[in-house]
Amino acid sequence: MYRFSTLIAAGLLLVLSFPALSISAVASDVIFPAKGAVGLLPPGDMATSDSFAGFEDVEEGASILIAEFPVEAYAELEPMFTSEQLAATMTTLGPVQKLTLAGDVEALLAMGSQTQAGIQYRKWVMIARGAEATAMVTVQIPATSEVYLDDQILGALQSVRFQPRGSLEDEISVLPFTMGTRADFRAVRTLAGSGLIMTDGPKDVVSDASQPLVIVASSIGSDRAFGTLTEEQRIQLALNALQGLNYKNFRADSTDVDEDGDIMIAGTGVDPEGRSMLLRQIMRFGRTGHVRTVCIFTAEQEIAERCDQVGQAVGLKGGDGKLTPKE
Repeated sequence: MYRFSTLIAAGLLLVLSFPALSISAVASDVIFPAKGAVGLLPPGDMATSDSFAGFEDVEEGASILIAEFPVEAYAELEPMFTSEQLAATMTTLGPVQKLTLAGDVEALLAMGSQTQAGIQYRKWVMIARGAEATAMVTVQIPATSEVYLDDQILGALQSVRFQPRGSLEDEISVLPFTMGTRADFRAVRTLAGSGLIMTDGPKDVVSDASQPLVIVASSIGSDRAFGTLTEEQRIQLALNALQGLNYKNFRADSTDVDEDGDIMIAGTGVDPEGRSMLLRQIMRFGRTGHVRTVCIFTAEQEIAERCDQVGQAVGLKGGDGKLTPKE
């Protein structure tokens, strides 16, 4: 049921040839954000982000997002890295490049451009297969920026290194949100330093719908004033987020707004194997961001109440006006 592609953000990206690079990373200089297994040597003034696993230059509007997946995910991601697949959602230039990183790590790199919220970006996306994890590294640079040159970005991507995974609880401790309860769900892994995947049962990877999936994730690196959104705008944002999971024939059966303006949507959809699934999402809003809890399960698994317990007890860390868990 829960193919790795279900957990991957929709915009994969782009393509362009590039010259051989003379830039190399010294292993001791590589930074591993969010205590994760994947790190790199950030270019220019990019610094470790507080809200996602990666690096950002807030003044330039530039960012590098690192997402980690099980090592087996590379086999599913690899077929997506073709000019035809990438061109469906963005402007592509040239073929996807095959790379070999330090330690004979296999990687694929796509480059190109994408427009978001009226701003055009130069974008790179690379997947790399380490011994214990698959990495997806996405770079976004405003097209108008003259600070970050292509060679700098390509050098940073070639500096990607893997290290043994640390404690899952350590990774959870640096997520940008808090959880008042896990409602007896079992944590499986963090995602992009801004999300947590949980389940109920012994399997970490489920292919037969025998276990539910719970995803808790915060808005990544957004400066939108979420606290000023109207109720209608919040509902639409929550619906768009749920529809973005790409379950076929998705239908929202109920949409509720509580006294705090948080949105709960319950619906149904069909998974890639043709099974009918229940989808439930609680999206909580603060002034500077939101946290969403998504539960995907069968009718027989009856986790709706536990799902709501998790969703209502999440909060954003730090900062005036941030979201706090409900009692």
